[in-house]
Amino acid sequence: MTIKSTIASLGRAALVASVFVGALAVADDRAGEISVKAAIAHKIAKFVTWPDGRFEGDNRFLRICVLGDQVTVDAFNVVANRPIHGRDLRVTLAPDPLLVAASCDVLYLGEGDERESVDWLASVAGQPVLTFGESGRYGGEGSIVRMTVRRNRVSFSINLEANENTGLRISAQLLQLAASVGGPGGV
Repeated sequence: MTIKSTIASLGRAALVASVFVGALAVADDRAGEISVKAAIAHKIAKFVTWPDGRFEGDNRFLRICVLGDQVTVDAFNVVANRPIHGRDLRVTLAPDPLLVAASCDVLYLGEGDERESVDWLASVAGQPVLTFGESGRYGGEGSIVRMTVRRNRVSFSINLEANENTGLRISAQLLQLAASVGGPGGV
């Protein structure tokens, strides 16, 4: 092997290594962002009260359903050891949209096709399910809580129209903390 080919091989190896490290950094940033969003969703849920009777019978857990990949589920599992309103949390992948209203108390729309979000959100409209979406992404516009990331900071808006007829009571304190309160556009 000549010196020139050795240098070229080392250069290619360095390029591959830098791309691999860059991909790991992006994955790490994504996992960190999702972890922050999961922690914020947990805090927000503390400011919401579900209707009387929602947790009767066998339903004694606050059930968080996540539409997303394993990274998203893992992020929510980290906060699942901290009860909300004295209820232990159970994190699962979101079931079929037709089963969400009966199976979930919180629905986090982390991934998917924007057209499908209409089905997910329609399945819980008027039901006591706290929905989270991401601004400019899947489920963002029709969710009760819309999260936005700007300059590595996460803020949230409350969509009061999406909360109509759900029976969920959102604390005035939470409304004051929101970046905006209003309709789907976060007026």
